[in-house]
Amino acid sequence: MEFLDNLIDACLGALPLDLLVFGKIVDVYRNNISDGYIGIKNGLIVYVGSKPKRAGETIKRPSEYILPAYIDGHIHIESSLMTPSTFARAVIPRGTCCVIADPHEIANVMGLEGVKFMINDAKRSPLKVYFMIPSCVPSTHLETSGAEIGLMEIKKLKRFKQIMGLGEVMNYGGVIKKDRSVLEKMKTCSGMIIDGHAPGLKGEELCAYVLAGITSDHEVTSIDEAEEKLSLGMWIMIREGSTAKNLSKLVKIISRGCPERSMLVTDDRHAGDIVHEGHLDHCLRRAVEEGLDPLDAVKMVTLKPAEYFGLKDLGGLSPGKSADIVIVNNLKDFKASVVLIDGEIAAKNGLYLGISGPAAPHKQILKKTVNIGAFKPKDLCIKHPSSVKGKVKVRAIGLIKDQIVTDEIHCDMELVDGEVKSDPERDILKICVLERHRGTGRIGKGFVTGFNLKEGALASTVAHDSHNIIAVGTNDEDLYKAVIRLGEINGGLVVASRGKILEELPLPIAGLMTTEDALKISEKMESLEEAVSKLGCKVKSPFTALSFLSLPVIPKLRITDHGLVDAEKSKIVELFIP
Repeated sequence: MEFLDNLIDACLGALPLDLLVFGKIVDVYRNNISDGYIGIKNGLIVYVGSKPKRAGETIKRPSEYILPAYIDGHIHIESSLMTPSTFARAVIPRGTCCVIADPHEIANVMGLEGVKFMINDAKRSPLKVYFMIPSCVPSTHLETSGAEIGLMEIKKLKRFKQIMGLGEVMNYGGVIKKDRSVLEKMKTCSGMIIDGHAPGLKGEELCAYVLAGITSDHEVTSIDEAEEKLSLGMWIMIREGSTAKNLSKLVKIISRGCPERSMLVTDDRHAGDIVHEGHLDHCLRRAVEEGLDPLDAVKMVTLKPAEYFGLKDLGGLSPGKSADIVIVNNLKDFKASVVLIDGEIAAKNGLYLGISGPAAPHKQILKKTVNIGAFKPKDLCIKHPSSVKGKVKVRAIGLIKDQIVTDEIHCDMELVDGEVKSDPERDILKICVLERHRGTGRIGKGFVTGFNLKEGALASTVAHDSHNIIAVGTNDEDLYKAVIRLGEINGGLVVASRGKILEELPLPIAGLMTTEDALKISEKMESLEEAVSKLGCKVKSPFTALSFLSLPVIPKLRITDHGLVDAEKSKIVELFIP
C-alpha cells in the first residue's frame, strides 16, 4: 500500500515526480492530440494533464509528439543475426520498448537449450522481450531439424514468466487433419494465446483452424484473405519486414479511427535494414506513406498489440501504465529524440543509453552446430535416373519479388552425360540443401530462377526453419567451396567464386547469430551483398531471400534436405517431370 500511496501523492502533487515530460501527447484511446504533461514516478505514468507538477527532472519538447513506445507483436530475433541483448541496442533508439519473439529458429537447431539462451540473454537489456513457445520444431516431417520441441519441452517453457503462449502453428495441414501431435501441443497451451500461420487458407478448412483455438495470422497477402479471417474473429498481423512486405496490399482493410483486430509487425528484420531504415518506426512511415491516418498507424504498434497479448501495462499513455514512451519529431518521419523504458532514458537522439555491453554467451551455446559429414563435390551432381542425353523437363523454384511465396516453374534442360547443370544464361541455377545437424550427408538438389547469378555461389546456415545449409550457384566447384567454408567457421554466410571465398560473415551462435552489433553486421552484409551483386545477382537481400526457399510450409515449391517440396500438398515431388 505504501508504494501506491507514494504514487497517488506524486499524482496529486504532495510528492515530487521523478520526471515530467511536456509536449504534444498522442491519445491512442480517443484519437486525439493535445499539449500536456506526463508525470512519472517509480517507472510508472502517474499523471497525464495540462498542468505542470513538481519533478526532479523535466523534459520539454513543445513541438514534438509524445507516443507510447512501440510493441512488435511478431518477430524472430535470430533473423536479425543478433542476440536479443544486441538486438535491443539497435531497436530501442528507434522507439521499440517491447517485442513478442518466436525463437523457433534457434529451437530448430538447439531445442530447449537454445530457447533458454534467448530468454536469459534478453534479460541483459531494458527491452521487454516476451516469447512464444515454438509450436512446430520441426515445422514438418519433410526436413531434418537439430532438435524437437515436444510436450515435455512445452510444459517446461510454460513455467517461464516471459512466455506468452504458443507460437505460429505453421503445420496448418496437421491441424485440419487432426494430427494428434499438433493438437496435443495446442491443448497443452489451452487458455494461452496461440498464433497462426496459414497462408491462403479459406472456407471450411479455415474454420477448422480457428475452431482449434488459433487467433491470429501474419501470412495474409490479399484483401479477400484478410477480410475472411477478420470475419472469423482472427487478428491480422500486417507484416512489413525485410523480405515479406504486405502493407501496401492490406492497408485498405484498416478501418479509420479504430483499426479492427489488426497490428503492424516485422516478422523478420535484418540488422542492415534496422540500421538504415529502422524497425517499427519504418512500419509507421510506410503506413503513413500508404495513406493511413498517423494515429491509426500508431495504434497498430501500441494499443492493438497490447490488447491482443494482454499487456495491460503497455500500449497507451495513462496512469498506471509503464512509463515506456517515445518522443518523435513528427507523425510522418517518426524520428525518435528520446526513448523512455520504465521511466528511464534508454536512448537519446538515436544513441542507446541503456545497460552497457552484454556479456559474452556461455561456451555451451557456442558449441559446434555445423556437421556436414563426408561431403564430397560429386554429391552435388544432379543425375537423371534413366537418360544420358537429350532434353528433360525439371521443376524449378521461381522467386517472386518482395514475397516469400514462390512459383513452380517448369524448365527444359539439356542432359550431358546423364547430368543436368546450372544454366546461368537462362537464370536457371542449381540450389541445394545439405543436412548439417547430424552429419548424415543427406542433400536435396534442384533448380531456382530469379537470382540472375552469372558466376559463383552463395551459401548460408540461415535456412528456415530447420536451418540446414542452403546454397545456390552457377557451378559445383564454387558451391562445394562455399559449403565447406561454412563448416570451417561453424556457420554463417559465404560468397565464393572461381574457387575462392570472396566474403563471409561467421555466425557462431547456432549458425544463426553473432555477438557483433547491428552496424558491424550491416557493414559486413553490405560487403556480402556487393560481392553477390558483382556476380550478377539482382535480388535485394539475396541471403534473406535464399533463407526462405527451404521453408516447406509456404507455397508453392520449396527445397529441404529431403528434396523438392510441394508446400501446398505437403509432400516431396520429383525434380524431373515425366
